[in-house]
Amino acid sequence: MDRVGLVVHYGREQAVAVAGDLARQVREAGAATGALEGPDCGADEVTTAEAFTEGLDLVVSIGGDGTLLRAAELAMRAGDAPVLAVNVGRLGFLTAVGPEEAAQALGEALRGEAIVERRFAVVAEPEDAPWTEAQWALNEVIVEKLERHRMITLALSVDGSPVTTYSADGLIVSTPTGSTAYSFSAGGPIVSPRIDCLLVTPVSPHMLFNRPVLLAPDDVVVLEVVGEEPGLLSADGRRGLDLPVGSRVRIRAADRPVSLVRRRSAPGFFAVLREKFSLPAGQAPHGQTFDP
Repeated sequence: MDRVGLVVHYGREQAVAVAGDLARQVREAGAATGALEGPDCGADEVTTAEAFTEGLDLVVSIGGDGTLLRAAELAMRAGDAPVLAVNVGRLGFLTAVGPEEAAQALGEALRGEAIVERRFAVVAEPEDAPWTEAQWALNEVIVEKLERHRMITLALSVDGSPVTTYSADGLIVSTPTGSTAYSFSAGGPIVSPRIDCLLVTPVSPHMLFNRPVLLAPDDVVVLEVVGEEPGLLSADGRRGLDLPVGSRVRIRAADRPVSLVRRRSAPGFFAVLREKFSLPAGQAPHGQTFDP
């Protein structure tokens, strides 16, 4: 491994301090570190986002889930660099490694001993919109209303077949990873990240049909802004892009998944789910306790 990129939440002192410790560890292992422009976090090089992605072998996210989403996008631009996420945020559903475990997790990743999980991602492409660059997301693509007291009307089709027209505050097209994010808050189901699929969840729909729709991984979703109100598209919480009335957007599986680094001793998805949502542990069938 030659180069490790550090994506740091510069607004948190602990994140900057952890980044400094990890940068020293990488240097001692004989590799170089790069970081995005910001306060000194101990990296060998500070670069723009464009230069950051060159020659990356590993990306380390140090912050919360939002920092991880930014790191995942940069890793995607770098090719197939895996992402190790260290949580110094609050909920940290995606970032299971705490600061006290960061050095050991990084060591496993540098030695090639960590597990790499593949996570399904999506991309939104304009068919008829005032912007041209495709929008990539690990969690979700959201098309929502602009005006607080208005609704947006969105026509949904799947693989060229019309499904329905939603009158709602918005519509979320999420991945299984994103099923525990905004889609969950909007009433969508929790989906195991081992399942590749698209999840369409309406936000506060003003209609009788208000159920989420689960789609196959190779289905292609098209959303068209109809009615009188324009919309806004956002991917993983990044800056919103205008969607005037008549705009059409195609949302499909990304060309390649995201690689997330996980320690071999790390708890599984449902153990993390139980912890983050404070679910009662209960007892498994036949008197066996659930895995920790």
